[in-house]
Amino acid sequence: QHMQQQQQQQHMQQQQVAATSQFTLQAAQAYEESVQQAVDTEVQEMAHHFKLDERITKDLDAQMKRRRQTFDEDMKALWEILEGARNPAGLLRVKIREMEEGTFRGTATPDRDVEDLAKKFNLDAQASAKLAEVLSKRDDRKKDLRQIQKHLELSNKPSSLVMLMLKDLRAGIAVKDPEYPAAVGSYAHKRGLKRGGRSRSRERRRRRGDSSDSSSSPPQPGAGRATVSRSSGAGPLPSAPPRDGSARPMTLLERFG
Repeated sequence: QHMQQQQQQQHMQQQQVAATSQFTLQAAQAYEESVQQAVDTEVQEMAHHFKLDERITKDLDAQMKRRRQTFDEDMKALWEILEGARNPAGLLRVKIREMEEGTFRGTATPDRDVEDLAKKFNLDAQASAKLAEVLSKRDDRKKDLRQIQKHLELSNKPSSLVMLMLKDLRAGIAVKDPEYPAAVGSYAHKRGLKRGGRSRSRERRRRRGDSSDSSSSPPQPGAGRATVSRSSGAGPLPSAPPRDGSARPMTLLERFG
């Protein structure tokens, strides 16, 4: 009987140890789950600043928990990308998708061609990201890029123009050649001014050369008349009607607005 009591006591002690171990394991798991569920403070700060909803905040937090090695650099890039965006949540969703697909490159787009276009025309992060996303679903993105570049060369607000063109691009509509003149301050307009400046410099040098030659020779008929050269880079102003009386070309906002 004494032996039975000892065995029972040992059995009870073993059960208590097992129960304690099980409780400790459950507590550890619960703590780990609570840590995983708790949104990082920096992610919370971003969500509060940009008024992000709970779902996208949790999605961002889940991705950032997998990117501990580049956490600081990635968060810094996201702040830079979202600042000034008209739709921060929509742009952030694009970036989260890039993280899921392993193509996230910070402030740069995953599309090298779009990145080159963004640098040339100083596109903002939102326009670059949206354009890269839409072009990835187009059949002939190389042709689209060439056509889009034609339009951007004539625009003095290229980022806004890209955002206006996205609707047609998503609908599968082909990008046609531009039918409007270069806007003042556009890439083509500035290029035309540079060419015109070089042309005027050559004209002045030619005139100086002609005047030095004329000092030792008799004047020729019509020598006092100056030849006026005109730069051909910028095209007519949008507000100026054509001389032939026809309708003026549409402006950028009239075409895509």
